[in-house]
Amino acid sequence: MNLTELVKRVSDSEIGDWTPILRPTYRHRLIIRRNAKDEETGLAADQHKLHLTYKKDVRISLGFGMVEVANYHVPAPNPYADENARTHLLDCFWEGRLAFRDIVVNVGRNRCLLPLPPEWSEEGMEIPVIRYGLVRLIHEIAGPPTDFDEHFTAIGMQRINKRWP
Repeated sequence: MNLTELVKRVSDSEIGDWTPILRPTYRHRLIIRRNAKDEETGLAADQHKLHLTYKKDVRISLGFGMVEVANYHVPAPNPYADENARTHLLDCFWEGRLAFRDIVVNVGRNRCLLPLPPEWSEEGMEIPVIRYGLVRLIHEIAGPPTDFDEHFTAIGMQRINKRWP
């Protein structure tokens, strides 16, 4: 299986194809803690909030929820430019090894999880179909109870048939 096949298999799956993995998973990262003056105060262990195993092939698993940027700014004039946003890591594992990582943006004060576009544009942002499916899946499993497609369209994203990743 190559990388595109792995990500497509995840993208084409459904919520019922996944089962949670209880923590700890020993997939931690260390992050530097800082105080209000931006001084280093120590280290902290961080891990994904959600871990999933693919029931149809247990060699495939996902991790989602580690914050990449806690105070992300969606550029104006996008609909969520004035609201709180943050980016999260979405990791795809093959046989326990990190095989692929994507970045998902949580927009509009936790209204929707969306793919982080390579570039924000007023003219519309093209998102490959496989990436659309991948982020839609994680929105349905771990995101807020909102309509993914409604927010995807409102922000100006559109699906395109393009090889990805």
